[in-house]
Amino acid sequence: MPRYFGLDLHKRYVHGCEWLVEEQKGRHFRFPNTDDGWATFIRQLDAECWVALEVTGNAFEAHDMLSPHVGKVLLANPLELKRLGSGRHTDRVDAERLAKMLALGMLPTVWVPPQAVRGVRRLLQYRDRLVRNRRRYLAQAKAVLRRHCLHVPRNVNPRRWLEREAVQQLPEVDRIILLSSLRQLTSVDAEIQAIEAEIARHVVDEPGVQLLLSITGVGLVTSATLWAYIGDPTRFRTAKQVTRYAGLDASIHQSGEQERHGRISRNGSKLLRTVAVEAAHSVARHDMGPLGLFYHRKRRQIGHHKAVVALARKLLVVAWRMLLTGEPYRAAKPSLIEQKRRQLVRWLDTASDWDALLQQLWCVTEETGRLTTEAA
Repeated sequence: MPRYFGLDLHKRYVHGCEWLVEEQKGRHFRFPNTDDGWATFIRQLDAECWVALEVTGNAFEAHDMLSPHVGKVLLANPLELKRLGSGRHTDRVDAERLAKMLALGMLPTVWVPPQAVRGVRRLLQYRDRLVRNRRRYLAQAKAVLRRHCLHVPRNVNPRRWLEREAVQQLPEVDRIILLSSLRQLTSVDAEIQAIEAEIARHVVDEPGVQLLLSITGVGLVTSATLWAYIGDPTRFRTAKQVTRYAGLDASIHQSGEQERHGRISRNGSKLLRTVAVEAAHSVARHDMGPLGLFYHRKRRQIGHHKAVVALARKLLVVAWRMLLTGEPYRAAKPSLIEQKRRQLVRWLDTASDWDALLQQLWCVTEETGRLTTEAA
């Protein structure tokens, strides 16, 4: 008979519970979240043990560590668990709920992506954080300029628009803040390009990414995001499941004879939803195929903003079907596809030598430590 374990992961420790089916109660335990702690716990397991974990920052690593030693390792959807919970949130309650639902076969699980897909997802998430930092530095620079009636036009790089004489005329403190913001903006731009080159290196040989690049208006980041987050296309049975996964499905309020459809639910992957909507703007401008015609028809019916969201949902479904069938976009432009492939090759040529960067940073760290020691 299987033994059922629920693990609640924390930064410094792991709280566990084994659900004793015959006694209908849980046996709680705790061990440090270290290599030695995990090794001690694994020694108590065998092939008849089933383990459940809630998806957190290091849940996938714990899954990989436990999989060779137990019968099953399942990762639970935290949003679904929250809906099924009683409102209490403690280590004991969470671990026991996982173990009990695992024993009852009621655990809402998530798909565990392979290592390659997992790595691309993390690069995309890191790039998204860099892009948000870039917006923050850009907004700071524009705020300084607005205080002195210097309004930077939209979608214009302030470093190229601003003249040196105008900067020198600013008060000293504002000039310091402006130059600091522009310096950070330059640095984060270089980092974004380096990460995009790494994304290109990781997905260049993936047939699914090459397939999605055939869609007019879809570039490297969009195709890599769609491929990484859709993952195995066979895990979705219907198009509604795909749109629900991205949070692009309509929210529904139904009670008795009343049924009201509202805005999109926004319950799924935020990054996938954001990238799909951004790509929809590009597809709407450049595509003359089925997706572009769909947007123009919807814009006449419901307006631009709602039509873009509808197009993002349609784009996600089309990408899923392309990955499922292996067929390219029907209105693909061969010249544009070739242009995207050349851009992909250029990205690969600009990929950073991370080993050399590590050596450089290590030397700088050692030199800084030496100077600090001499100063002391």
